[in-house]
Amino acid sequence: MKKPLNFLKHAFVRMYISFACGVLAIFSAAVAPVAAAEAVPATLRLDWTTLGYHAPFYYGVAQGIYEQEGIKLTIEEGKGSASVAQLAASGNDDFGFSDATTVAQLVAKGLPGKVVMGILRGTTLAMFFPPDRGIKTPADLQGRTISVCPGDAISVYIEPYLKSLGLGGTELDKLSVDCTLKYTVVAQGRADLVMSYGTAGRPLLQKVGIADPATLSPGPGFYLPGHGINERPDVVRRFVAATAKAWEAAAKDPDAAVKAIIDARPLLKADEVALKDTFLISLDYLDAPSSAGHPFGWQSPDDWETALDLLDQYADMASSVQPSDVITNDFIPEK
Repeated sequence: MKKPLNFLKHAFVRMYISFACGVLAIFSAAVAPVAAAEAVPATLRLDWTTLGYHAPFYYGVAQGIYEQEGIKLTIEEGKGSASVAQLAASGNDDFGFSDATTVAQLVAKGLPGKVVMGILRGTTLAMFFPPDRGIKTPADLQGRTISVCPGDAISVYIEPYLKSLGLGGTELDKLSVDCTLKYTVVAQGRADLVMSYGTAGRPLLQKVGIADPATLSPGPGFYLPGHGINERPDVVRRFVAATAKAWEAAAKDPDAAVKAIIDARPLLKADEVALKDTFLISLDYLDAPSSAGHPFGWQSPDDWETALDLLDQYADMASSVQPSDVITNDFIPEK
């Protein structure tokens, strides 16, 4: 019997460890250890537009946590995990916060990189829909229209998600739209529901006018890895250390963490309450049973093995990969 998967959110950053030594030498020369006064400029691209669970990154910048580790970090917004991972891998961005199973699929296609840090490690995936759509039980999903978008990493999990609810064979119509409209078409009535993360789906639907969206969580045992961070050895080690400190500090002062978002993105001032709610919700997903006793950011190879089996079954992986091809815990400090 396979072990349950733990839904991990990770950030992904390019690390060309599989490339020739010459490439590594060029990067090593460019990012030699430096003092905070000589902090290396770097960009972090988020998986989406700014949401509450991104607060620790903004807070880490505002509090100088990244600079203390020798990184002058600039945060950019993204449009889906696949594009974020590819931008990071191509060198357009230094760091990317991206769905780790998307990274696994891209690694199977030849993308050079590894997931090196697990951040949100509890199950967050759910179906979201307006309460007036007549969806009361899982069986009510039959024949409904679900909103999806290109580069949306979680669409591949619709089938196993339905199977976890005992709905194997259930057909959903898919409405594919630009990722910026994924939630809007649900509010417009063009789609009935959307699959999203618990930390994102609710605030994004509220933003388009659905005040109190309903949710349908997956059945027992449906867990997947999610988002991670990965870079050149010296920089990734400092980035991982700073990120762990930023999350710890933000958890102790959520109001200040959300204020860091508002200071950086003034147009989000009206969303301050929702941002805080979303951030507080995200704190519930920092740990999973498999991460007990391990430092922040550590990933379970056993969970990843089961996750990759699931991807092989449902995601039409380009080639077979092992956990060691996709993840490493080498940059996680000992507890």
